[in-house]
Amino acid sequence: MIALLQRALDDLTVADGTVVVGVSGGADSVALLHGLKRLASSHRLRLVAAHLDHGLRGSLSAEDAAWVHRLAGRLGIPIVTDQIDVAARAVAAGKGIEETARDARYRFLQTVAQERGARWIAVAHTADDQAETILHHILRGTGLSGLRGMPAKRTLPSHVVLVRPLLSVSRAELEAYLAEIGQDYREDASNDDPQFTRNRLRHSVLPMLRREGNRKVDEALRRLGAQAAELQSAMETLAVRCLEQAIRDLQPGVARLDRDVLAAQPRHLIREIFVQLWTRQQWPRQPMGFDHWDRLADLVLETGPSAATLPGRCDARRRGRLIVIEHPVGARAVRRSAE
Repeated sequence: MIALLQRALDDLTVADGTVVVGVSGGADSVALLHGLKRLASSHRLRLVAAHLDHGLRGSLSAEDAAWVHRLAGRLGIPIVTDQIDVAARAVAAGKGIEETARDARYRFLQTVAQERGARWIAVAHTADDQAETILHHILRGTGLSGLRGMPAKRTLPSHVVLVRPLLSVSRAELEAYLAEIGQDYREDASNDDPQFTRNRLRHSVLPMLRREGNRKVDEALRRLGAQAAELQSAMETLAVRCLEQAIRDLQPGVARLDRDVLAAQPRHLIREIFVQLWTRQQWPRQPMGFDHWDRLADLVLETGPSAATLPGRCDARRRGRLIVIEHPVGARAVRRSAE
């Protein structure tokens, strides 16, 4: 496990700086904290543990927080903890518990990273998590981008880099490592709750696929994800080049693109060019789905109406040889980010 973690840190160029480590108290994050502590000297890393109490398990949540605090103390690692009411936030936002908890956790980790001057946030997603994520995306009807699963490295809006150095390590390997060093961990009963989609995939769907389809289905899913990542990376590179050629004018809330340059590309690349435009403009991409990107391709190829209304009161139109996109919500988001 330590060898795999060391290789991942080298591949991700994590060295010479501060790392905020997300620690829930479960086996995965406890193993990550121990492993990083062991490698901190050789990689010249300063570690900060961070634990967010979601308030979902009553007194057990508080016990988890206290347990993680004691663990960090024994390892000589500074720790930051906080507590929120995820259930109340989910109701107020009209979102699911899983999504709300994830969003809150990443906001918390970014805040800690900024306060501590950290360059990286490390989280403990494993090879098992990657297979579950890819399968989940397939069942939801993902495109090529979603088949990649979770990236090992991603720059967050706060400009801190999120890393997942355990994506090549299985849960069984992590638990074996903890047993070897005599380290216990916290069990979270919610990880067995079938109301959560990921738990159903973990405890029902994947075991059934291993029994009745392919006993190495997890490996097959991860291999598919790696291949999709390679193809997506190549397509993104091409899309960025084409976007540069097509740009005629860019402002925070307006983009004017040369339709002829776009129309010379295959349809799948046109969709990706618009994805890259949204990324470059820092416009919200989450509300945009495949159908929205495809309507933009229709606009370019003249296979649909000459105008399209998209999420965020975004208006896209053909105007002569230009594609003009006006995104007032995106412009306000950019201004808020700058402030």
